[in-house]
Amino acid sequence: MNLSERLLRLMHEENYVPQGLKELASALNLDRKEELKLKKLCKALVAEGRVARVKKDKYCLPSDADLTSGTILFRQSGSAKVIPDVKESSKYQEALHVLAEDTSTALHGDQVLVRIKPKWRRQRRRDWTSEEFTYARVLRVLKRGRETIVGTLDRRRDFYYVIPDDPRFFHDVLVPPPTPLKSGVTPKKGNKVVVRLEEWEQRHLSPVGEIEAVLGESHTPMAEYLGVLHRYNLDPEFPESVTKEAKEMPAKVSKAHCAGRLDCKDLLTLTIDPDDAKDFDDALSLETLKDGRVRIGIHIADVSAYVRPGSQLDKEAERRGNSTYLVGTVIPMLPHALSSGICSLLEGEDRLTKTVFVTFSKAGKLESVDFANTVICSNKRFSYKQAYALLTEEDLKKVRKVSGPMGHQTGHAGRSLEEVSDKELKLYQKAVCAFWNIAKRLRAQRMQAGSLDLDMPEVKIYLDKEGYADRIENNPYDESHQLIEEFMLLANECVA
Repeated sequence: MNLSERLLRLMHEENYVPQGLKELASALNLDRKEELKLKKLCKALVAEGRVARVKKDKYCLPSDADLTSGTILFRQSGSAKVIPDVKESSKYQEALHVLAEDTSTALHGDQVLVRIKPKWRRQRRRDWTSEEFTYARVLRVLKRGRETIVGTLDRRRDFYYVIPDDPRFFHDVLVPPPTPLKSGVTPKKGNKVVVRLEEWEQRHLSPVGEIEAVLGESHTPMAEYLGVLHRYNLDPEFPESVTKEAKEMPAKVSKAHCAGRLDCKDLLTLTIDPDDAKDFDDALSLETLKDGRVRIGIHIADVSAYVRPGSQLDKEAERRGNSTYLVGTVIPMLPHALSSGICSLLEGEDRLTKTVFVTFSKAGKLESVDFANTVICSNKRFSYKQAYALLTEEDLKKVRKVSGPMGHQTGHAGRSLEEVSDKELKLYQKAVCAFWNIAKRLRAQRMQAGSLDLDMPEVKIYLDKEGYADRIENNPYDESHQLIEEFMLLANECVA
């Protein structure tokens, strides 16, 4: 057991009272050399919020002094809540409320040490009942959540300041008069800039910082995009080792890759996705069997065929955790050569997939489930709007009038419906209707079993070619969305 563990174990004892360094050294039977280590250790544990220093330089667990450490998260009103650090010594596990006047010099995301205030009850106007809250006051900042902020440079008379983008950062940051940066650019009023914060210890004074980068003219698409990347630590670029592996990936599926896989390229296969989809990771295929039965293939892009465990691509994907979708663009988990290339189920391209085959009787009852590694080739890429038109309109002329995805808004627009013959389009319409006939039964069964219907309104922003907002549309949760949702849920249930 090391010195830190021994010290904390001592403080956890039921009869422990706050002690000074000499008393602690005696209780732990430390020699002179170990006493010096104890002094440094106590200082470090106090800085981490794991130990509290109280009056007369005595030490105890934070909970013994009504103290605890945690992460402070601000609201736009100026008040905040503190999420206590999870540790055995803390008796505070739920969020603590902090009034605006009790936040001291804390900033959003900081790790702070707080003192618990007496509990009080607050009456709710809705039903005139009261509820009890635990409030706290920030004593000091243990660690800043971030060292830089993004904002717009402005000037008032003879001083410059930066207005932060984050509405939870309530203080303008004073900066020195602009001078040329290392990049050679001189910041100007109205620029989107990155500011490195200096130490801020007095609440009645404004924070101070220094401009270290200019992102462009504020409110222009590129400057705002770069600001979002910096604020959320997003990186559209990949390390050289990852890029190198991505370049080695094939642009086309070869015969060697197809070995041992079920060939499903001749099956009628469709993808249905949003207008602005950047990649396509699922598809549906349809087979009509004897006695009116149908077999539907639920195909998921087989990324594991290209990204091997332990590879640089695998490690980078694990580090990122997910693809991040912004308005009009995406920061992918994998390089574009994979995410929107060989691993995207593009129209007219052979692709490797993992497939769940589900067979339904003429009455729509699920009869059997099979799994396979497959090769598919999507016949057509449809948007949700186009799929909905196929479900609700018999007149193909009206279906063709539904606007398709625009090239600059999507990773792959597919063929225009004007290029598709009546015979082919009628075939696709029949398939989409067959998908929905099964999906609506699955949905009805799911709702009858008590499933939640989270039909929440969604608004979509579309950009023009320059990156400015082009239009805002309601994104209805109609049958075309429900169709895909039901088969994705079914595939997960079958695999589980």
